[in-house]
Amino acid sequence: MQKTDGEIYWKKKTKIQKIYPYLTNDISTEVLVIGGGITGALTTYFLAKEGVKVTVVEKNIIGYGTTLTAPAILEYQSDMDMYKLEKILGVKGAERIYKLCLNGIDIIEEIDKEFDKNTGYKRQDAIYFTNKYMQKSNMSKEFEVRKKAGFDAALLDSHNILNVSSAILTKNASGIINPYMFTQGLFEYLSTFKNVRIYENTEVKKCTPMYDFVECRTNNDFKITAGNVIFTSGIDTLKYLGNINVDLYKTFTLVSKPLIDQEYLSDRKINFTARDSLDPYHYIRFDNNGRIIFSGENAKYTPRFMDDKYMENFSSDKYKRLYNSMLRIFNTQDNIPIDYTYSSTFVSTKDNLPIIDEIPNMPNCFCNLGFGSNGILYSAIGAKMLKNAIHGLYTKDMNMFKINR
Repeated sequence: MQKTDGEIYWKKKTKIQKIYPYLTNDISTEVLVIGGGITGALTTYFLAKEGVKVTVVEKNIIGYGTTLTAPAILEYQSDMDMYKLEKILGVKGAERIYKLCLNGIDIIEEIDKEFDKNTGYKRQDAIYFTNKYMQKSNMSKEFEVRKKAGFDAALLDSHNILNVSSAILTKNASGIINPYMFTQGLFEYLSTFKNVRIYENTEVKKCTPMYDFVECRTNNDFKITAGNVIFTSGIDTLKYLGNINVDLYKTFTLVSKPLIDQEYLSDRKINFTARDSLDPYHYIRFDNNGRIIFSGENAKYTPRFMDDKYMENFSSDKYKRLYNSMLRIFNTQDNIPIDYTYSSTFVSTKDNLPIIDEIPNMPNCFCNLGFGSNGILYSAIGAKMLKNAIHGLYTKDMNMFKINR
């Protein structure tokens, strides 16, 4: 399956920080974490802090999978409006999801302080907006629900940068980060722990759960015996979950040249991330050097994407649509020069929530799958939950993220 396409900004911006060995012998461990992306890093962090002996295996290079294509917007708001989520989870459930995500930003912020790496982390405001007059009433309804839930939100009818007819601004409810630098930095930090081992270029080809342990075989036919296994490798984990109700999408990203010197993007103004209410929607963030990172135009995955010529033409059309949407959203008539264009594949559940659970019919095997645009925050939430779940201590919140919900 083609997961990425184009010149990826985070890969171009950041060089490989550290090379890890590949597995060359049979080993045993308390917990095996499969996947060396940002989810694997967060999962390992919480286990390691508890003193658990953890082994991490990544089939490629640490942090070089879908982590590289993440826009890395840390927003408290779900892909689904809070008032719509209430119809699925009830008022308390919807409120809990949003508050868990807000807490997820706090988790990332605290972890980021622990290791010495410039990850570009910055706490910001979150803006949810529409520039369609007919959607103003829905935005007002969503605002009332969020305000009632206790969020520090304000309803706007204009903005000094974005072209909006109505918007909800929530103070300190988002953040930005360089996902690759965070992942590399966190793994470098964890590699100093005596109870953590990290291997890259090591793929688990077979996983055999037993009553009280799990036996895994790697691509080089080495054996890893683990008390528990946690799968964090996103799309690659779907094969273990049976016939679950998820969809695969392609999402597309434009990254502009640095624009910090532009009058409408002075440093004092770009302290926010934003998402519109369109379907498909668009995400906006700025890198710390003033680049606009503009993502969206999601398209449901089709096998035709495997055809390079078809994908090239399809992507070209999507980038044009993205660019035109960017010009409409920003309050400027100027041309916005673009440096990078790329696409990636992601998974979405029907309720746009993650999957954090023990895998049915696979004893001692768990998954932390931060599906959806809030993937990094869901991964942090899941990592914190699973450090207890592997000991049989399940939180009530995990019921919202079960595989068969």
